[in-house]
Amino acid sequence: MDRELIREQTMQMIFQMDINGSWDYETQSVIPENAAAIDKKQAIRTLEIIRDHIEDIDAIISESTDKWATGRIAKTELAILRNAVAEMKYIDEIPNGVAINEAVNLAKKYGDERSYAFVNSVLRKVNTALEG
Repeated sequence: MDRELIREQTMQMIFQMDINGSWDYETQSVIPENAAAIDKKQAIRTLEIIRDHIEDIDAIISESTDKWATGRIAKTELAILRNAVAEMKYIDEIPNGVAINEAVNLAKKYGDERSYAFVNSVLRKVNTALEG
């Protein structure tokens, strides 16, 4: 399974956990049964980062959306942003440009016609802040 598909499944899990109101992925059946062990490991790593750093990740997103509360952001876009910010800030082996590009692709696939531009704009601001 390639990283793009893993990222897509992870974004779907983030969305589901947000809807369920719990970041404890271990008590929820959010990891697909058919995922290979290596895929589960990569997804779990991202989910653990989000669980452990959700307040920091949401603060970064909020700062990059002109201080919008994350509750104002569509759940799909928020899941995409959380996934990308977790990768950009905490997973060094994923270049920020790759995280941004993949997030934009997910927004094109799952969002409305303006989602990808919003996600791109927010993540470009995040990238600038992280590099600064």
